[in-house]
Amino acid sequence: MAQISIKRPIQYLLSLMIALASAQSPQCPNNLAVYNPNLRTACVNGTFFIVPVDTATVESAVAPYGLVPLPTSDETLFPNGFPAGTYPVLVSIYLDNDIRMTALQIPTPLLSASIQVPYVDRLGDGETGFLFSVKQYIGGYDGDDVSGYVPALVSSLGGTTIFVASFVPDDGPYEEISTSPPEYIAQVKDVIVPNPVSGPGVIEEAIDTDFFTVSTSSYTAHLFHEVISQPLILTSGLCQRNPIYFNQTFTDPIFRNGTVTLYSPGGAFAGVYDDVQGYSASGEMVGYNAESCASAAANTDPNALA
Repeated sequence: MAQISIKRPIQYLLSLMIALASAQSPQCPNNLAVYNPNLRTACVNGTFFIVPVDTATVESAVAPYGLVPLPTSDETLFPNGFPAGTYPVLVSIYLDNDIRMTALQIPTPLLSASIQVPYVDRLGDGETGFLFSVKQYIGGYDGDDVSGYVPALVSSLGGTTIFVASFVPDDGPYEEISTSPPEYIAQVKDVIVPNPVSGPGVIEEAIDTDFFTVSTSSYTAHLFHEVISQPLILTSGLCQRNPIYFNQTFTDPIFRNGTVTLYSPGGAFAGVYDDVQGYSASGEMVGYNAESCASAAANTDPNALA
């Protein structure tokens, strides 16, 4: 599989990313870089879906960790509860713009996607939620799939595996395919064998989404913010905070509803899920260094979860 894992990214790899990229204008500003000069920051624009999956299947996928009981009694998160016998899986597809670290800046956007389980009981306290990554993908902008390899190296903090992928569209977080009513898609394809010279390589379907704009949702914006910004469990035994702040003038939040299809690269979650609730928005992301999971939980900024 097209996967790369390293213990710790180093600055010359980021410089190599810049050398590989062609200049592009960012689609939203990164206003947090100046306050976090030694951390990876970006502006994220994408769509996030909460997919109800059979609870036993989710429990098996996140082993050896357990699941935190869902706070379904909190109407600021789940005003209508959550489907019985299921547990939320977060499926995200988004565009990273204005990516910076220290004095360096990536002059082209990158595309990312993930299948993650929130509210995982990493600390074993039955109440502190973490994100467990089932699959993560990254791809180059404007069809340049091969350029995803170096970002995969840089993004593989703490030994987390990132798979190189091809995205549709390859220059934005989603595309409109119909206007009456407006209908959107976003797709992720796992790049098994790249072939940038003579034509298509070997790719495998990973995630398909097909969705519409809706005025209301079964879940609140607060719930999406909370699950997106929970600390991520790393394979090294550490955790990492990657909060996204959806409190900017350009956030433009929109509720979505549609179909999410997960294929075999998603493992046990493969299937077609209809009537799935989603959330499209732009926000600013700060990627912290790996730390103990207890520290990551204690230092999570509540402003990112609101």
